[in-house]
Amino acid sequence: MKFLEDYRIIDLGQVIAGTIGGLILADFGADVIKVESPSGDIGRNPNIAGVGDVSGIFLTFNRGKKGLVIDLKSEEGKKVFLDLVTVSDAVIANFRPGTLDRLGIGFEEMKKYNSDIIFVDSSGYGEEGPWRDKPAFDVVEQAMSGHMAITGEPGGPPLRNGSPTADISTALYTAIACMAGLLGKQKGKGAKHFEVPMFDVQLSMLGYISTMYLNNGDIPQPPGSAHEYMVPYQAFPTATIYIVLSPREERFYKKMCEVMEIPEYATDPRFVTNDLRVKNKDELLPKLEEILLQKPGEEWCKLFEDAGVPAAPVNTLDRALDNEQVEKRSLIKSFKYPGSGDVRVVGNPIMDIGSEKNSTCDPAPMHGEHTIQILRETLGYEKEIIDSLLDKNVVQTEKKIK
Repeated sequence: MKFLEDYRIIDLGQVIAGTIGGLILADFGADVIKVESPSGDIGRNPNIAGVGDVSGIFLTFNRGKKGLVIDLKSEEGKKVFLDLVTVSDAVIANFRPGTLDRLGIGFEEMKKYNSDIIFVDSSGYGEEGPWRDKPAFDVVEQAMSGHMAITGEPGGPPLRNGSPTADISTALYTAIACMAGLLGKQKGKGAKHFEVPMFDVQLSMLGYISTMYLNNGDIPQPPGSAHEYMVPYQAFPTATIYIVLSPREERFYKKMCEVMEIPEYATDPRFVTNDLRVKNKDELLPKLEEILLQKPGEEWCKLFEDAGVPAAPVNTLDRALDNEQVEKRSLIKSFKYPGSGDVRVVGNPIMDIGSEKNSTCDPAPMHGEHTIQILRETLGYEKEIIDSLLDKNVVQTEKKIK
Protein backbone atom coordinates (compact mmCIF):
# COMPACT_ATOMS: atom_id res chain seq x y z
CA MET A 1 0.00 0.00 0.00
CA LYS A 2 1.51 3.29 -1.11
CA PHE A 3 -0.93 5.81 0.35
CA LEU A 4 1.85 7.63 2.23
CA GLU A 5 4.57 7.32 -0.41
CA ASP A 6 4.98 11.10 -0.63
CA TYR A 7 5.83 11.39 3.07
CA ARG A 8 9.17 11.01 4.81
CA ILE A 9 9.21 10.05 8.49
CA ILE A 10 12.22 10.11 10.82
CA ASP A 11 11.92 7.20 13.26
CA LEU A 12 13.90 7.68 16.48
CA GLY A 13 11.99 4.87 18.17
CA GLN A 14 13.66 2.24 20.30
CA VAL A 15 12.73 -1.40 21.02
CA ILE A 16 8.93 -1.81 20.66
CA ALA A 17 6.92 1.19 21.87
CA GLY A 18 8.69 3.61 19.54
CA THR A 19 9.27 1.39 16.55
CA ILE A 20 5.83 0.03 15.68
CA GLY A 21 4.55 3.52 14.88
CA GLY A 22 7.20 3.77 12.17
CA LEU A 23 6.42 0.25 11.01
CA ILE A 24 2.75 1.11 10.44
CA LEU A 25 3.68 4.23 8.46
CA ALA A 26 6.18 2.23 6.40
CA ASP A 27 3.51 -0.37 5.67
CA PHE A 28 1.45 2.43 4.14
CA GLY A 29 4.32 3.39 1.87
CA ALA A 30 6.00 6.21 3.80
CA ASP A 31 9.76 6.62 3.46
CA VAL A 32 10.65 5.79 7.05
CA ILE A 33 14.25 6.44 8.07
CA LYS A 34 15.23 4.68 11.27
CA VAL A 35 17.93 6.70 12.97
CA GLU A 36 20.12 4.63 15.30
CA SER A 37 23.09 5.44 17.48
CA PRO A 38 26.49 3.85 16.72
CA SER A 39 25.70 1.22 19.37
CA GLY A 40 22.38 0.43 17.69
CA ASP A 41 18.79 0.00 18.81
CA ILE A 42 18.86 -2.14 21.97
CA GLY A 43 16.06 -4.11 20.35
CA ARG A 44 18.71 -5.72 18.12
CA ASN A 45 20.10 -7.77 21.04
CA PRO A 46 19.98 -11.42 19.85
CA ASN A 47 20.02 -12.68 23.44
CA ILE A 48 16.36 -11.65 23.71
CA ALA A 49 14.01 -13.48 21.31
CA GLY A 50 16.94 -14.21 19.00
CA VAL A 51 16.44 -15.17 15.36
CA GLY A 52 19.94 -15.92 14.18
CA ASP A 53 22.24 -12.94 14.70
CA VAL A 54 19.56 -10.41 15.68
CA SER A 55 16.52 -10.23 17.92
CA GLY A 56 13.11 -11.12 16.58
CA ILE A 57 11.97 -7.88 18.20
CA PHE A 58 14.02 -5.81 15.76
CA LEU A 59 13.14 -7.97 12.76
CA THR A 60 9.42 -7.79 13.55
CA PHE A 61 9.01 -4.08 14.15
CA ASN A 62 11.48 -2.50 11.74
CA ARG A 63 10.73 -4.14 8.40
CA GLY A 64 10.33 -1.78 5.50
CA LYS A 65 12.49 1.01 6.98
CA LYS A 66 15.81 2.49 5.90
CA GLY A 67 18.69 2.43 8.37
CA LEU A 68 20.83 5.48 9.19
CA VAL A 69 23.44 5.70 11.95
CA ILE A 70 24.16 9.13 13.48
CA ASP A 71 26.02 10.12 16.62
CA LEU A 72 23.46 12.61 17.93
CA LYS A 73 25.77 13.61 20.78
CA SER A 74 28.19 15.23 18.34
CA GLU A 75 27.58 18.72 16.96
CA GLU A 76 28.01 17.55 13.37
CA GLY A 77 25.66 14.66 14.02
CA LYS A 78 22.98 17.04 15.27
CA LYS A 79 23.41 19.08 12.09
CA VAL A 80 22.91 15.96 9.96
CA PHE A 81 19.73 15.16 11.87
CA LEU A 82 18.36 18.69 11.52
CA ASP A 83 19.18 18.69 7.82
CA LEU A 84 17.11 15.52 7.60
CA VAL A 85 14.27 17.25 9.49
CA THR A 86 14.34 19.93 6.79
CA VAL A 87 13.35 17.41 4.10
CA SER A 88 11.01 15.29 6.24
CA ASP A 89 7.36 15.51 7.23
CA ALA A 90 7.38 14.04 10.72
CA VAL A 91 9.57 12.77 13.54
CA ILE A 92 8.50 10.05 15.98
CA ALA A 93 10.47 9.27 19.13
CA ASN A 94 10.18 7.56 22.52
CA PHE A 95 12.69 9.07 24.92
CA ARG A 96 12.29 10.37 28.44
CA PRO A 97 10.89 13.93 28.53
CA GLY A 98 13.46 16.58 27.66
CA THR A 99 16.01 14.20 26.11
CA LEU A 100 15.93 15.74 22.64
CA ASP A 101 15.85 19.27 24.10
CA ARG A 102 19.00 18.51 26.09
CA LEU A 103 20.63 17.29 22.87
CA GLY A 104 19.68 20.54 21.17
CA ILE A 105 17.36 18.91 18.64
CA GLY A 106 13.96 19.26 20.33
CA PHE A 107 10.74 20.44 18.73
CA GLU A 108 11.55 24.16 18.91
CA GLU A 109 14.86 23.56 17.18
CA MET A 110 13.22 21.30 14.59
CA LYS A 111 10.78 24.09 13.70
CA LYS A 112 13.68 26.38 12.81
CA TYR A 113 14.60 23.91 10.08
CA ASN A 114 11.07 22.91 9.06
CA SER A 115 8.14 25.17 9.98
CA ASP A 116 5.62 22.39 9.22
CA ILE A 117 7.28 19.50 11.04
CA ILE A 118 5.09 17.04 12.94
CA PHE A 119 6.67 15.68 16.10
CA VAL A 120 5.13 12.74 17.98
CA ASP A 121 6.80 12.24 21.32
CA SER A 122 6.10 9.10 23.35
CA SER A 123 7.38 8.74 26.89
CA GLY A 124 6.26 6.97 30.03
CA TYR A 125 4.23 9.76 31.65
CA GLY A 126 4.54 12.86 29.48
CA GLU A 127 6.06 16.28 30.08
CA GLU A 128 3.81 17.20 33.03
CA GLY A 129 3.11 15.65 36.39
CA PRO A 130 5.12 14.28 39.33
CA TRP A 131 5.75 10.98 37.51
CA ARG A 132 7.45 12.74 34.59
CA ASP A 133 10.89 11.22 35.10
CA LYS A 134 9.89 7.73 36.15
CA PRO A 135 11.28 4.96 33.92
CA ALA A 136 8.68 3.11 31.88
CA PHE A 137 8.62 -0.35 30.35
CA ASP A 138 5.75 -2.52 29.21
CA VAL A 139 5.27 -4.49 32.42
CA VAL A 140 5.71 -1.33 34.51
CA GLU A 141 2.90 0.39 32.64
CA GLN A 142 0.65 -2.67 32.76
CA ALA A 143 1.13 -2.55 36.53
CA MET A 144 0.80 1.20 37.05
CA SER A 145 -2.35 1.50 34.92
CA GLY A 146 -4.30 -1.20 36.75
CA HIS A 147 -4.25 -3.74 33.93
CA MET A 148 -2.34 -6.38 35.89
CA ALA A 149 -4.76 -6.07 38.80
CA ILE A 150 -7.61 -7.23 36.56
CA THR A 151 -5.67 -9.96 34.76
CA GLY A 152 -5.36 -13.51 36.06
CA GLU A 153 -7.43 -16.07 37.88
CA PRO A 154 -9.74 -15.11 40.77
CA GLY A 155 -7.74 -15.08 43.99
CA GLY A 156 -4.47 -15.55 42.10
CA PRO A 157 -1.49 -13.22 41.68
CA PRO A 158 -1.61 -10.35 39.17
CA LEU A 159 -0.48 -11.28 35.68
CA ARG A 160 0.81 -9.32 32.73
CA ASN A 161 -0.65 -9.88 29.30
CA GLY A 162 1.22 -12.52 27.32
CA SER A 163 2.14 -10.00 24.60
CA PRO A 164 3.63 -6.51 25.22
CA THR A 165 0.27 -4.77 25.02
CA ALA A 166 1.40 -1.53 26.68
CA ASP A 167 4.19 -1.11 24.14
CA ILE A 168 2.08 -2.08 21.15
CA SER A 169 -0.99 0.00 22.02
CA THR A 170 1.18 3.07 22.66
CA ALA A 171 2.81 2.61 19.27
CA LEU A 172 -0.60 2.35 17.59
CA TYR A 173 -1.65 5.66 19.14
CA THR A 174 1.70 7.12 18.03
CA ALA A 175 0.94 6.19 14.42
CA ILE A 176 -2.57 7.64 14.73
CA ALA A 177 -1.17 10.90 16.11
CA CYS A 178 1.38 11.10 13.31
CA MET A 179 -1.23 10.53 10.61
CA ALA A 180 -3.53 13.10 12.25
CA GLY A 181 -0.64 15.57 12.15
CA LEU A 182 0.06 14.82 8.50
CA LEU A 183 -3.63 15.29 7.67
CA GLY A 184 -3.69 18.59 9.52
CA LYS A 185 -0.56 19.64 7.70
CA GLN A 186 -2.35 19.10 4.40
CA LYS A 187 -5.06 21.46 5.67
CA GLY A 188 -2.50 24.15 6.46
CA LYS A 189 -2.37 23.70 10.23
CA GLY A 190 1.43 23.73 10.32
CA ALA A 191 3.83 22.22 12.85
CA LYS A 192 2.44 20.20 15.71
CA HIS A 193 3.92 18.51 18.77
CA PHE A 194 1.87 15.53 20.00
CA GLU A 195 2.50 13.65 23.23
CA VAL A 196 1.55 9.97 23.54
CA PRO A 197 2.52 8.84 27.08
CA MET A 198 2.37 5.10 27.72
CA PHE A 199 0.50 5.54 30.99
CA ASP A 200 -2.19 7.72 29.41
CA VAL A 201 -2.67 5.18 26.65
CA GLN A 202 -3.07 2.33 29.13
CA LEU A 203 -5.79 4.22 31.02
CA SER A 204 -7.57 4.68 27.70
CA MET A 205 -7.18 0.97 26.95
CA LEU A 206 -9.15 0.11 30.09
CA GLY A 207 -12.21 1.10 28.08
CA TYR A 208 -15.55 0.72 29.86
CA ILE A 209 -13.84 -0.75 32.93
CA SER A 210 -12.53 2.71 33.84
CA THR A 211 -15.98 4.19 33.17
CA MET A 212 -17.56 1.75 35.61
CA TYR A 213 -15.11 2.77 38.33
CA LEU A 214 -15.39 6.50 37.66
CA ASN A 215 -19.18 6.42 37.77
CA ASN A 216 -20.10 3.48 40.03
CA GLY A 217 -16.94 2.93 42.05
CA ASP A 218 -16.57 -0.62 40.68
CA ILE A 219 -13.13 -2.16 41.28
CA PRO A 220 -13.20 -5.52 39.48
CA GLN A 221 -11.17 -8.49 40.61
CA PRO A 222 -9.24 -10.71 38.16
CA PRO A 223 -11.93 -12.71 36.32
CA GLY A 224 -9.73 -15.34 34.66
CA SER A 225 -11.18 -15.87 31.20
CA ALA A 226 -14.69 -15.00 32.40
CA HIS A 227 -16.62 -11.74 32.11
CA GLU A 228 -18.00 -9.80 35.04
CA TYR A 229 -21.12 -8.70 33.17
CA MET A 230 -21.90 -11.66 30.87
CA VAL A 231 -22.49 -15.38 31.58
CA PRO A 232 -21.44 -17.70 30.04
CA TYR A 233 -18.54 -15.87 28.43
CA GLN A 234 -15.31 -17.73 29.16
CA ALA A 235 -13.05 -20.71 28.53
CA PHE A 236 -14.17 -24.22 29.49
CA PRO A 237 -12.21 -27.48 29.65
CA THR A 238 -13.37 -30.33 27.45
CA ALA A 239 -12.20 -33.91 27.08
CA THR A 240 -9.25 -32.68 24.96
CA ILE A 241 -8.73 -28.92 24.81
CA TYR A 242 -10.08 -25.70 26.23
CA ILE A 243 -12.75 -23.91 24.23
CA VAL A 244 -14.46 -20.57 24.71
CA LEU A 245 -18.19 -19.95 24.63
CA SER A 246 -19.68 -16.51 24.01
CA PRO A 247 -23.48 -16.82 23.66
CA ARG A 248 -23.93 -13.20 24.69
CA GLU A 249 -27.34 -12.85 23.01
CA GLU A 250 -30.39 -14.80 24.22
CA ARG A 251 -30.84 -16.52 20.87
CA PHE A 252 -27.30 -17.84 21.07
CA TYR A 253 -27.78 -19.00 24.64
CA LYS A 254 -30.90 -20.97 23.66
CA LYS A 255 -29.03 -22.58 20.76
CA MET A 256 -26.18 -23.48 23.09
CA CYS A 257 -28.59 -25.23 25.44
CA GLU A 258 -30.01 -27.20 22.50
CA VAL A 259 -26.56 -28.31 21.35
CA MET A 260 -25.64 -29.36 24.88
CA GLU A 261 -28.96 -31.23 25.18
CA ILE A 262 -30.17 -29.21 28.15
CA PRO A 263 -33.09 -27.28 26.56
CA GLU A 264 -34.66 -26.87 30.00
CA TYR A 265 -31.83 -24.51 30.94
CA ALA A 266 -33.03 -22.11 28.25
CA THR A 267 -36.34 -21.62 30.05
CA ASP A 268 -35.22 -22.15 33.63
CA PRO A 269 -36.29 -19.06 35.65
CA ARG A 270 -32.77 -18.83 37.08
CA PHE A 271 -31.13 -18.48 33.66
CA VAL A 272 -33.60 -16.96 31.16
CA THR A 273 -31.79 -13.61 30.99
CA ASN A 274 -28.16 -12.61 31.17
CA ASP A 275 -28.74 -10.66 34.39
CA LEU A 276 -30.15 -13.79 36.00
CA ARG A 277 -27.31 -15.93 34.69
CA VAL A 278 -24.79 -13.50 36.19
CA LYS A 279 -26.65 -13.68 39.51
CA ASN A 280 -26.87 -17.49 39.43
CA LYS A 281 -23.60 -18.30 37.67
CA ASP A 282 -22.44 -20.59 40.49
CA GLU A 283 -25.33 -22.91 39.66
CA LEU A 284 -25.06 -22.69 35.87
CA LEU A 285 -21.33 -22.84 35.14
CA PRO A 286 -20.53 -26.14 36.92
CA LYS A 287 -23.30 -27.84 34.93
CA LEU A 288 -21.93 -26.52 31.63
CA GLU A 289 -18.43 -27.65 32.54
CA GLU A 290 -19.67 -31.11 33.51
CA ILE A 291 -21.32 -31.56 30.10
CA LEU A 292 -18.45 -30.10 28.07
CA LEU A 293 -15.98 -32.51 29.67
CA GLN A 294 -17.86 -35.40 28.12
CA LYS A 295 -16.70 -34.78 24.51
CA PRO A 296 -13.57 -33.61 22.69
CA GLY A 297 -13.30 -29.87 22.23
CA GLU A 298 -12.94 -30.26 18.49
CA GLU A 299 -16.31 -32.03 18.34
CA TRP A 300 -17.97 -29.38 20.49
CA CYS A 301 -16.63 -26.59 18.29
CA LYS A 302 -18.07 -28.25 15.19
CA LEU A 303 -21.47 -28.71 16.87
CA PHE A 304 -21.55 -25.09 18.05
CA GLU A 305 -20.41 -23.81 14.66
CA ASP A 306 -23.14 -25.75 12.86
CA ALA A 307 -25.71 -24.26 15.24
CA GLY A 308 -24.34 -20.71 14.87
CA VAL A 309 -23.20 -20.43 18.49
CA PRO A 310 -20.12 -18.23 19.00
CA ALA A 311 -17.41 -20.63 20.16
CA ALA A 312 -13.76 -21.34 19.41
CA PRO A 313 -10.84 -23.50 20.49
CA VAL A 314 -8.22 -21.86 22.69
CA ASN A 315 -5.47 -22.16 20.12
CA THR A 316 -1.79 -22.55 20.79
CA LEU A 317 0.37 -20.37 18.55
CA ASP A 318 0.99 -23.13 16.02
CA ARG A 319 -2.75 -23.53 15.48
CA ALA A 320 -3.29 -19.78 15.39
CA LEU A 321 -0.60 -19.15 12.78
CA ASP A 322 -0.69 -22.31 10.65
CA ASN A 323 -4.19 -22.60 9.20
CA GLU A 324 -6.17 -22.04 6.03
CA GLN A 325 -7.49 -18.62 7.12
CA VAL A 326 -4.00 -17.21 7.61
CA GLU A 327 -2.86 -18.76 4.33
CA LYS A 328 -5.83 -17.46 2.34
CA ARG A 329 -5.31 -13.89 3.54
CA SER A 330 -1.51 -14.03 3.03
CA LEU A 331 -0.97 -12.79 6.57
CA ILE A 332 2.51 -14.28 6.89
CA LYS A 333 5.23 -12.39 5.03
CA SER A 334 8.89 -13.23 4.61
CA PHE A 335 12.19 -11.52 3.88
CA LYS A 336 15.86 -12.44 3.90
CA TYR A 337 18.15 -10.99 6.53
CA PRO A 338 21.92 -11.56 6.78
CA GLY A 339 22.75 -13.80 9.71
CA SER A 340 19.12 -14.77 10.21
CA GLY A 341 18.23 -16.31 6.85
CA ASP A 342 14.60 -16.43 5.75
CA VAL A 343 12.58 -14.50 8.30
CA ARG A 344 8.80 -14.92 8.54
CA VAL A 345 6.62 -12.29 10.23
CA VAL A 346 2.95 -11.39 10.48
CA GLY A 347 2.22 -8.61 8.01
CA ASN A 348 0.00 -5.53 8.11
CA PRO A 349 -3.57 -6.50 9.08
CA ILE A 350 -4.96 -3.57 7.05
CA MET A 351 -5.46 -4.65 3.47
CA ASP A 352 -6.14 -2.73 0.30
CA ILE A 353 -9.14 -4.54 -1.17
CA GLY A 354 -8.50 -5.36 -4.81
CA SER A 355 -4.73 -5.14 -4.61
CA GLU A 356 -2.61 -8.19 -5.29
CA LYS A 357 -1.62 -10.20 -2.23
CA ASN A 358 1.97 -11.36 -1.88
CA SER A 359 3.97 -13.36 0.61
CA THR A 360 7.03 -11.12 0.86
CA CYS A 361 7.79 -7.76 2.46
CA ASP A 362 10.73 -5.40 2.68
CA PRO A 363 13.26 -6.42 5.35
CA ALA A 364 14.37 -4.61 8.45
CA PRO A 365 17.53 -2.58 7.77
CA MET A 366 21.00 -3.65 8.69
CA HIS A 367 22.70 -1.33 11.18
CA GLY A 368 23.63 1.69 9.06
CA GLU A 369 22.63 -0.04 5.82
CA HIS A 370 21.34 3.09 4.06
CA THR A 371 23.56 5.75 5.64
CA ILE A 372 25.46 6.72 2.49
CA GLN A 373 22.36 6.48 0.29
CA ILE A 374 20.42 8.86 2.57
CA LEU A 375 23.28 11.33 2.89
CA ARG A 376 23.84 11.38 -0.87
CA GLU A 377 20.34 11.06 -2.31
CA THR A 378 18.07 12.51 0.39
CA LEU A 379 20.31 15.25 1.78
CA GLY A 380 22.39 15.89 -1.34
CA TYR A 381 25.73 15.81 0.51
CA GLU A 382 28.85 15.83 -1.62
CA LYS A 383 31.28 12.91 -1.41
CA GLU A 384 33.85 14.98 0.49
CA ILE A 385 31.36 15.82 3.22
CA ILE A 386 30.20 12.21 3.50
CA ASP A 387 33.79 10.95 3.73
CA SER A 388 34.57 13.53 6.41
CA LEU A 389 31.53 12.51 8.48
CA LEU A 390 32.48 8.85 8.15
CA ASP A 391 36.10 9.51 9.12
CA LYS A 392 34.95 11.31 12.29
CA ASN A 393 32.42 8.56 13.14
CA VAL A 394 29.64 11.16 13.08
CA VAL A 395 27.78 8.75 10.82
CA GLN A 396 28.48 5.09 10.22
CA THR A 397 27.66 2.51 7.61
CA GLU A 398 26.97 -1.18 7.89
CA LYS A 399 30.48 -2.02 6.67
CA LYS A 400 32.21 0.40 9.00
CA ILE A 401 30.24 -0.86 12.02
CA LYS A 402 31.37 -4.39 11.24
